[in-house]
Order: sequence, then C-alpha cells, then structure tokens
Amino acid sequence: MEGEMKKKETKGIIEALLFAWGDPLAFSEIGRIVGMNQRQVKEILDEMAQEFDEEGRGLVIRFYEQYAQLTTREDDFEYISQLYTQTRMDQLTNSSLETLAIIAYEQPVTRIEIDNLRGVTSSSTIDTLMKKGLVEEAGRLDQPGRPILYQTTLRFMEKFNLLSLSELPNFNAVKEAILDMEEGLSDAD
Repeated sequence: MEGEMKKKETKGIIEALLFAWGDPLAFSEIGRIVGMNQRQVKEILDEMAQEFDEEGRGLVIRFYEQYAQLTTREDDFEYISQLYTQTRMDQLTNSSLETLAIIAYEQPVTRIEIDNLRGVTSSSTIDTLMKKGLVEEAGRLDQPGRPILYQTTLRFMEKFNLLSLSELPNFNAVKEAILDMEEGLSDAD
C-alpha cells in the first residue's frame, strides 16, 4: 500500500511540475526533482498519459523526444479557442514562414545560405524568429568568418504540432505543390 501511495504522490508532483512549467519539460529535470532516473520518469509519464486518456480528461501528456508537456486535448480546441483570439505576436509574415521553412528543412544552416535560397537579406527575419523562440543558434561553422548556424527549437515543434522533425512534410512534395500553385496563378493572368 505504501508503494502505491508513493507512486500516486509522485504522479501528483509530476503533474504539478508539468502544469506549473507549461513548456515541454525534460525527463532529466523531472527525475532530478523527484529522485528518479529518466527511464522511471518515462514509465510514470506513460502511465499518467494512459490514465488521462482512459478517463477522457481535458488534459493530455504530449511527448517530444526526451520531454513531456501537459496540454489540452485536441478535441476540445473549438471550445478553448472561444476564450482566446490570436495575437499579432503569434502571427508570422510570409517572409518569416519562408525563412522558418528553410531553416527547418536545411538545419543547421547559415544566414548566407538562407539569403541565397530566398534571394533577399534575412537578418531581421531571423531576429524576429529568434525573439519568438522558433529559431536558435546552433553553433558556428568551421570556416573563415565562423558564420552562425541556425536551427529550429523545441517551441517550433510545439507550435507546429510536431513530435519530431521527421514529421515535416516531404520537401519535394511541398516544392511541387508550390510550383503547381504558381503555375495556376500565372495561367489566371
């Protein structure tokens, strides 16, 4: 009975940590706090996720590689969206989306490589994406000038509902869709 009570208490603590943190929280950090290794934390999180699902709760536990996050159930989105309106801060311009897509598919990538692909300077767009937490520095390239490398962040995966980068749509399929769309627009002229 004592072991079961301890497990229930640990689940409560982990749930509170996930709720209070809000963003994805590393298994290692949870383990540090509750005195468990990452494997034990993952086992408890898996149990909790299953319990949440079986009970049909409004919250679910989402996993991002070695991170977990407490989020709302997707089925409840239409109700939750009635509480909020999207702010301008969350909206991305076409140039921001284009730059973000290049970074997502080519990462790690330098600003010069991004500029060459876009055909325009991307410094301010990259700065905006970094301020929004969607892009981060990933070190420096080992060549003259040591240019900064950029990559997407965990927040990017969260915002675009990706569990891993392998879930990005196939680049060639996206490229074909864009070419088809551009052809359709030129035919309309």
